[in-house]
Amino acid sequence: MNFRWAIFLLPLLLLTAPVYAQDAEAEKPLTEREKRALAAKAREAAELRVEQDMVTMTSLVEALSKNLGQIHYLRTLCFGLNDQKWRDYGQRMMDVEANGDQERHRQLVRAFNAGYYQEKERHTSCTNQVSVDVAALAENGRHISSMLGDPYRER
Repeated sequence: MNFRWAIFLLPLLLLTAPVYAQDAEAEKPLTEREKRALAAKAREAAELRVEQDMVTMTSLVEALSKNLGQIHYLRTLCFGLNDQKWRDYGQRMMDVEANGDQERHRQLVRAFNAGYYQEKERHTSCTNQVSVDVAALAENGRHISSMLGDPYRER
């Protein structure tokens, strides 16, 4: 059953919308309404970017692997290189999904690394935008896990 790991991973993704960054820029104070509008716009832009990226994936498992790579980079950007939380989750998922198939494992590692380097090109410091992107990626991961756990999905 290829969706066993999705049951393990889904609760972890549900708990991962923490704030990763603080913005150091001092600007004129915004009203609460302006703050909410800016946050909504940023969230929508990040979610659209993530959704558009999903179209290029050949499988849901590959998409989840890339998603984990993206979150891994953003977490290490804000918490340091010693934080390997998402790499460890990705490795466990790959071990279950590849199940000894070296070519499948390489494909998932490539997807993970592609996600990592994609975010590395987008972000060079821990900012509020990183928090927005992490939230969008976590939501995307929840959707992928839900789809993978669906017993009626196409294989």
